[in-house]
Amino acid sequence: MPKEKTSKHVKCDILFDNNSSGIFTAGDRVTGVIELHLTKIKKVRGVCLLISGYSAVFWEAKVPDGPKNKKVKAQFKGREDFIKQKQYLAGSENGAGMQLPPNLLRYKFDFTVPPGAPTSMEGKYGHVRYLLQVTLERPWKFDHQFQQPFTVVCRADLNQSDEVLCIPTKAENMMTFYCGLCRSRPLMVSATTPKSGYAPGETIELEVFVQNSSKVVVSEIEIKFQKMLKFTSQTRAIGQTQIPKEEVNVQYEVLEVRKIPRIEGENDARFVETFVVGPVPATETTHSRIVAVEYELALVVKPQASTKRMKLNIPITIGQIALAGSATPYALSGGLQKLNDTLNDYSSAPPAYEA
Repeated sequence: MPKEKTSKHVKCDILFDNNSSGIFTAGDRVTGVIELHLTKIKKVRGVCLLISGYSAVFWEAKVPDGPKNKKVKAQFKGREDFIKQKQYLAGSENGAGMQLPPNLLRYKFDFTVPPGAPTSMEGKYGHVRYLLQVTLERPWKFDHQFQQPFTVVCRADLNQSDEVLCIPTKAENMMTFYCGLCRSRPLMVSATTPKSGYAPGETIELEVFVQNSSKVVVSEIEIKFQKMLKFTSQTRAIGQTQIPKEEVNVQYEVLEVRKIPRIEGENDARFVETFVVGPVPATETTHSRIVAVEYELALVVKPQASTKRMKLNIPITIGQIALAGSATPYALSGGLQKLNDTLNDYSSAPPAYEA
């Protein structure tokens, strides 16, 4: 397949109608114009527009393989397409060729983002991307190719969730300690939030109750509000051998940390910590089979002079439309643009994405 390269005689601008930011909501109709600026005659088979939206995952890891279970390098991959439309703005796939004059040529485009398209996302082991790609096809020579990424935000309405998000959520755990054959009285910790569904701009109020009946001092309780990006492979490749394989790889991103200080033995204590939800992508667990976005409050209780750790986790669901009766400041103050900046830090010369 011929390689693509740019030309000093061809310039391409891909412009969205009434949307300079290139941010769209799933289900939106997208219209715009493609402007080709040519300074000399160009012979082409056709001018092609490819509209693509897809999720992809990839990572490498060593796994046991073969009769001796020797560890070898394996590649885990997956891809899922949400939009894949190809249309010729001029010429055709089987055309004999045509000449584009040295002039400004304008072509309109029009398509709809699927209502179930997931939010754009970039992660260490995968991504969700949306892209317009214009190609001046020249099978006998190098193609000229131009790209314009755009961002999609899923309309995540917490009021339409299958889960009950408006009731309190609680996590609790207990541990004991040994001194010889003697077991201590328990250390019990519980954590509660008034609800589990939040929108950007809202505050998560976490109440932590510690009932320390043991004599062991709790040196610290660390609380992390974190995002979890979950990537699921579809295949595993070792050398030239590829097999279907679902493997999950998780990337953690800590958004905020709180630390509760020392709690003496044989003491009870109650703490309230708050976390403001910033302009982050919505929880995404249903629109893609291979990429998911989840959130949680993760607590780690650290007893003094002990390697034992107590862990508690409270799942948090983030949506763009808050539960009835909740305020959504970001939705009213440029929150979508802030979200886009968080999702994709595109430069003026976007990277060459695989379509």
